Amino acid sequence: MTTETPVLVTSEALPSAPPPALERLKAFGRGLVAKKQPEPSYPVLPSVSESGESSVRGIYLVGEVAGVPLIKLGLNAGHQIIEQLAPELRAEREKAPDPEVLDVFIVGAGASGLGAAAHAQTLGLTAVTVDANHLAETVYTMTKGKVLFAEPESVPNESTMWFEECTKEQLLAKWREQVGAKGLDIREFEKVEDVRRKGEVLHIQTNKGSYKARRVVLAVGKSGNPRKAGVPGEVEHAAKISHRLLDPDVHQGEDILIYGGGDVALEAALRLADHNRVTLVTIDKEFIYPKKRNVDALMAKAAEGKVTVHMASFLKAVAASDVSFAVGGPSGDVRTIPNQHLFEMIGAELPTPFFKKLGVALENTWDVKRYVWLTVVFLLVYSLYGLKSYGKGLSSWPFDLLIAPETYYSTLGAIFKVAFAPLRWIFSDVAYQDLVRDAGYQQGYLYSLLYTVCMLVFGGEALLRWRKVSKDKRYQTYRYISLISFQLGFFIIVNVFAVQALSVRYAWRAWGLYQPFPLFFNTFFWWYDGDPQLIMWGFIGAGVFGSLVAIPLAARNHGKRFCTWICGCGGLAETLGDRWRHLAPKGKRSRAWEFQGVLILFASVLVGLVVVGMYETDGNNPWWRVYSYVVDFWLVAVIPVALYPFFGGKVWCRYWCPLAAYNGLLAKWYGKLKIVSDDKCISCTQCSRYCQVGVDVMAFAKNQQPFDNSNSACIQCGICIDVCPMGVLSFSTEDAPAAAPKGHPALKVLS
Repeated sequence: MTTETPVLVTSEALPSAPPPALERLKAFGRGLVAKKQPEPSYPVLPSVSESGESSVRGIYLVGEVAGVPLIKLGLNAGHQIIEQLAPELRAEREKAPDPEVLDVFIVGAGASGLGAAAHAQTLGLTAVTVDANHLAETVYTMTKGKVLFAEPESVPNESTMWFEECTKEQLLAKWREQVGAKGLDIREFEKVEDVRRKGEVLHIQTNKGSYKARRVVLAVGKSGNPRKAGVPGEVEHAAKISHRLLDPDVHQGEDILIYGGGDVALEAALRLADHNRVTLVTIDKEFIYPKKRNVDALMAKAAEGKVTVHMASFLKAVAASDVSFAVGGPSGDVRTIPNQHLFEMIGAELPTPFFKKLGVALENTWDVKRYVWLTVVFLLVYSLYGLKSYGKGLSSWPFDLLIAPETYYSTLGAIFKVAFAPLRWIFSDVAYQDLVRDAGYQQGYLYSLLYTVCMLVFGGEALLRWRKVSKDKRYQTYRYISLISFQLGFFIIVNVFAVQALSVRYAWRAWGLYQPFPLFFNTFFWWYDGDPQLIMWGFIGAGVFGSLVAIPLAARNHGKRFCTWICGCGGLAETLGDRWRHLAPKGKRSRAWEFQGVLILFASVLVGLVVVGMYETDGNNPWWRVYSYVVDFWLVAVIPVALYPFFGGKVWCRYWCPLAAYNGLLAKWYGKLKIVSDDKCISCTQCSRYCQVGVDVMAFAKNQQPFDNSNSACIQCGICIDVCPMGVLSFSTEDAPAAAPKGHPALKVLS
């Protein structure tokens, strides 16, 4: 029996003084270039299309491996993929009948695999399902008596496979009964070794035989083999090592060491602590993986003297009757304690080698093809903005050298006449001829028309996409209608009403009513003697009001909602860029780079003061030319739009937009809007995955910690609330209750 008194052992005995400013600066610099570390909110998953197809034609992914958590949602995902594939499978079978070719081969007999197998049988499709382990291995390895909740309650079970709130034993018994009654062809302990396409047929090789199928559905989950510590004695004494706690009652009065710092490890420690001598060892300096409730419960057990916890400690060796670990780091003091059973609970590896062998690409994998696509997209976007800027200096290079002015302007005029035809009837012949002679107006009109059409088309797609997911569809509906309406409304205001009321010379300034300084400078620039005083001071006054009154007032109750409800720059990211939102840069290193927006904010204020004061609003000076070329051309337009398919839509808004930085500073200072969570987080990672500005939502949610603009770059788009299968998250203000209200809580704080 161990002689240690159960205590919590931390990596540092005494708190240290805060590091000096220089050390903090050095640490910040190291964080900007530090090697990317694994984080619990960001598992590496295979890349799939919206239809669920992988990078290999004919291979589809469903369930956890495709980012779908929970048993009920997994059953539905399997059911839905077969429903989707059935028409094309029937057509292919009729075109090329072959009894030796299965319609679908399913890899994995968990919830998604069983949902797919059951629906394939219902639709008369031929299917075989194999699993390298037991049927429903994840459920099988859960702790004895674990209760499985039929969450989310609002989502019906579409599958014919049974599922209600029950224990793990009840579910396994019921599923085995259904598999037999339905006659589903489920083959356990058969491992897929390879899949290769030959013509229109996929050839599958397992450790027990070979198959041919028209489609392969991978429902293998996110975890492959359990991760091992790789220490001496691990192989020799494997009989006393487990990776899951199947039955706590088996262990009574034992010396047990649990190696790991996640929820699985902590829950095992809690289940074993009352009847055993439990030591928990983790390499983490603080608990970052488990939920707050599990950490609190473990600390309570440690305070009672029922668990010893060693932080920042590393397993060193396994022996027949004891284990050794280093305290305080890999080279720390080695302690050896009696041990009868060791639980290695340090996670499991995604079956990456299996995916690579099949040719299934992982998300954000950079290969030659991806770099080629980046180059192509970059050149296309650069060409668009270069042609739009023809005649305006460096930003039009090399098109100003390759295209003669008469060729460019004649082509521009011809395109303009066609594109302007729907509005031609509004203008008199004299007014229309003025527009035809104004190349600047034509460039602006064609660009804003293309921009508006993109937001209409892709905004409609995004709205439909999130309405399918949202529990309460109003928030996303209102948000996308707002984004699209502002863009469409100002397209008409600038190109029709402002032209009629102010003439072509001043009409473009109306964009400043939509995009306030420091995003849109020209409200305060380019004013000259002879300009109408009413127009000049009207726009300047509106600009001052927008920047110094409207934005600060909105920041109080709405945080940075301007970015996701109104702004055109953010609007294109939320519409055209929405399909790639899950590719947004994630992790500590990506968040460290968010300081750039504040630097550009200061630069914008400095340049604005210099141009207005020193140059009397005339933008023909080096200060404005440099800022305009670097920020307006590269950072607003070319780089972020080109990066949409590779890093999501919010690169500009998150890293470089001075208005977002200004809004964020105001909201950080006195904003009330925040996102809160209840205690039902299941750490499924969906909220963090779909955050376009890289907020680690799950880290806040699992610890029931509110987040707002004081501790995150949140833009209050509400997508994390909608993708959460448990309804954990909700909007709130300081005066609102922390618990999630009925309906969509965002609607409670819109006014």
